[in-house]
Amino acid sequence: MLDIRHILFPVDFSERCSASAATVAHMAEKFHARVTMLHVMHLVPSWYNELSAEAFASMVDSEALTRERRAALEDYLRYPQELCSAWRVVVEGEPGRVIPEFAANEKVDLIMMPTHGHGPFRRLLLGSVTAKVLHDAECPVWTDVHAVESYASRECRLVLCAVGLRRQDVRAIRWAADYAAALQSPLKLVHVIPAIEGPERPGEAAFRRYLVEHARQEIARFQCEAGTNVELIIEGGKIAQTVNDVALQQKADLIVIGQGSMHETLGRLRTNAYAIIREASCPVVRV
Repeated sequence: MLDIRHILFPVDFSERCSASAATVAHMAEKFHARVTMLHVMHLVPSWYNELSAEAFASMVDSEALTRERRAALEDYLRYPQELCSAWRVVVEGEPGRVIPEFAANEKVDLIMMPTHGHGPFRRLLLGSVTAKVLHDAECPVWTDVHAVESYASRECRLVLCAVGLRRQDVRAIRWAADYAAALQSPLKLVHVIPAIEGPERPGEAAFRRYLVEHARQEIARFQCEAGTNVELIIEGGKIAQTVNDVALQQKADLIVIGQGSMHETLGRLRTNAYAIIREASCPVVRV
């Protein structure tokens, strides 16, 4: 059973952050979790490049600024109830470092943060803070989509878990299965093989069958270990694009990806994980 007791919601007072509030509240209500709203002040002399950090710090009243940010955070997102009662924290530091450290120290079970818009410019909006949190956080990270229609306002029709051929993906399958069970939603797995993209060329049939059968066998072992037995979709193509094409075809409301693939070299999912998140039309959880 999925145990989400503490949700961390990093906030920067942006429109995208405010748009994610309903989703965070929905998750907190569903799992009876407490929410911490964290605002990280990053004081850098970005517009005084000729000054040292020490000289810049001497020009800024950090205590007054902290008081100002705390007051702003106290008034921010006072609805719905799950956020009204949230623990509100302001700290100073580099957000990409502070957020994972805070999550580890406070035993956070899930970090929820917006990453991008939904439209033609969404690929440009995966920020360096989100990328660093995705890479460094030990707990799952939920990356929300900023769209007119909130994910929290509709049922979860399908959870889609993208899996590779690494044993670390067992954790992602298990998390996805537990989440789907909690929401009483179906679960499907998808595995993408770039080598079988496009039309089949002469002499490739046996090789393609081998790749597909090998993937089926490996992922069947993963499912056995995870305690699942759900449909596996195998497609050829570019990994990020194909995962999101399948998510659209299957009407998935959540994509789950594994953390192990964030560190792969040949599996390329430091690149592919970010690409999946940038292109997704639904939220993505990196487990």
